[in-house]
Amino acid sequence: MSDGITIRDFAELARPAWGLYAEAAGSGRVSELISDLMHLSDVLGEDGGGMGAVRTAVGDYLQELEQRSPSATPALLGQFCPRGQDWITIVEGEESVDRQDVANCLRVQMQAADMHTDELPGHVEDLARGVVLVADNGTAFRVIPNPEYRG
Repeated sequence: MSDGITIRDFAELARPAWGLYAEAAGSGRVSELISDLMHLSDVLGEDGGGMGAVRTAVGDYLQELEQRSPSATPALLGQFCPRGQDWITIVEGEESVDRQDVANCLRVQMQAADMHTDELPGHVEDLARGVVLVADNGTAFRVIPNPEYRG
């Protein structure tokens, strides 16, 4: 990431591509563009295909957020808790990050807990609303306000 470029600057870099896609697809959801880009990664034979592209993109996205505010205490925490263990934070979001974005970052872990892929969009929405989800194997998931955040 280049110094001096803000998160808003990165978003504006994507706006022309989004405009073209939204007009061609008649879509109003960025998630549909992301899904189609995953398919494109599969077709192009990129390393790891669509899922590899998303994992890399999520990592890049989180790193960019962190580099923009390395000393800031995150406002949101995305956590999971294997049965009988302590909560583990695997994603943090600053106050400009939507709860749903944090919840989306828990998808891979939810799949690892054998939550059904077709149910994940609903689970993400539930997490964003503050619901604590528990998988059949006892692993729990939540998105919570960070108790240490003072914003």
